[in-house]
Amino acid sequence: MNLLDRESYIHKMKNNFLFVLFMTSMTCWGQTAASTRHWVFLHEAVFESPSWSPQRGQAALTPAAVERRLRQNIPLRATDYPLSSAALTQVRATGAEIYRTSRWLRAVSVVATPAQLEVLRTMPGVAHIQPVAKLTQTVAEIHPHAAPSSHPEEGVQSYNYGQSLDQVNQINLIPLHNAGYAGAGINIALMDAGFTGADVHSAFTGAWSQGRIVLTHDFVDNDTNVFQVGSHGMSVLSTMCADLDGTFVGTAPEANYFLFRTEDELSETLVEEDNWVVASEWADSLGVDVINTSLGYTTFDNGIGDHSYADLDGKTTVISRAATAAARTGMIVVVAAGNEGASSWKYISCPADADSILSIGAVDGMDLRGSFSSQGPTSDGRIKPDLGARGVSATIMKSSGQVGTGSGTSFASPITCGAMACLLQAVKANQSTYDIQDILNVVRQNASQASKPDTLLGWGVPNFSAALSAMGLEEGQTVPTWALQPSGSAYLLRRLRPTASVTVYRYDGTGRLLEEFALEPGLGAIELRSFPGVTLLHLVGDEEEVLKVPAF
Repeated sequence: MNLLDRESYIHKMKNNFLFVLFMTSMTCWGQTAASTRHWVFLHEAVFESPSWSPQRGQAALTPAAVERRLRQNIPLRATDYPLSSAALTQVRATGAEIYRTSRWLRAVSVVATPAQLEVLRTMPGVAHIQPVAKLTQTVAEIHPHAAPSSHPEEGVQSYNYGQSLDQVNQINLIPLHNAGYAGAGINIALMDAGFTGADVHSAFTGAWSQGRIVLTHDFVDNDTNVFQVGSHGMSVLSTMCADLDGTFVGTAPEANYFLFRTEDELSETLVEEDNWVVASEWADSLGVDVINTSLGYTTFDNGIGDHSYADLDGKTTVISRAATAAARTGMIVVVAAGNEGASSWKYISCPADADSILSIGAVDGMDLRGSFSSQGPTSDGRIKPDLGARGVSATIMKSSGQVGTGSGTSFASPITCGAMACLLQAVKANQSTYDIQDILNVVRQNASQASKPDTLLGWGVPNFSAALSAMGLEEGQTVPTWALQPSGSAYLLRRLRPTASVTVYRYDGTGRLLEEFALEPGLGAIELRSFPGVTLLHLVGDEEEVLKVPAF
């Protein structure tokens, strides 16, 4: 499949889309994280007309996000489009300040007085109002001692893992790295606390020099500086991104990274859920493939009362609903199960209860569950966590810039997340279309206790080499069917095996259908019409493929 080079991709994202994202998701600069905020859920058609549809506008998506949907046969939905401008105008007319907008929830978070909230409640287009929950999490303790020496590495390998060898080998990821699948071209977003040190520590030098730290944004302070106020996010990032030959190599050392600060590590209340929701929507819009959240939440200050076990159904809390929405856009969502296993609570945290995602528990070097690792099931009976990875004395980078160890599902989650990125790279390299839920199920079914999953470690410790084999993705199997060939000022679409009828759907970068035509059997090439900007071809026949056509 023809892809734009990384520099062009990053340039388009930053210059053509980032400003629009920022302005549509955050309109109030002056408020602080301590401000009281409320969600206002909207029936937008009431503010417009009975026949109004958000899909009359332009989807809030980059070409990369549209391509991700096309490759997974996910249609554009109302939740891909911005909220009604008329609805936003009417909300502002009450005097309430809009802090965030959520296209997934069809809601806004507002800073409003009690009188303004009462006015909002009387508006016909307001479905309901609820406080923005403040969520408290338990950060994994980072042990102060250095990591132990690893066992000597044997054989010829793509990386000299050093102290991280055990945790990479435990999930049998090395064969994927050796086959060339180390996350290249896969976009990973981290929603976490501060990333202090990620801009200076040696483990990340390669990522910076290669332009693979694509974007940073602080949703707490509303700026781009995430390299302050705590280093939890940096340690999480290191388990995937680190590339220190012979010392410390992460699970996805060639991936691209988007660093989003959604939590205040110095605050007792670390996140207000609207920050997390909007960061996830940014990730979707920017074409992210995989999300990691290493901070789980078990205590809610929602103005009504703390949640209960019954709320862990993946449908009650806003943050879990948003995690499910993220998965439904075709992103792989990986979440720490939580560190409450030895407490009176003992259960998983939010959003680990969400549907269609991977919740990750912690194991030691012998595949035994860490006593602190939160357990399931969800209140509606689903098995959680899904998998377990190294979260007891995991190799990480400490705030000092030295390699050490840390414990918590906070580190088991990104170790797994990086491995999922490598597997997704293999899938995308060999298949034009795919389904992330199929990928997640293959990983589960090839884990250590797939024959008897439980509510302590789910399907067990994953085996990524076995998953790769089960999907038939061994290196060298790809036989191309289509090719794009420059021809003067146009492109020729060549079909290398013109034996069947194929319907071609052509979309622009926002997902708008530009044209539709058929290729009959025997027709081996056709000159493509010229359209401004990047376009996407969805080729539907006996098999399906998606091709990206560069701008003419």
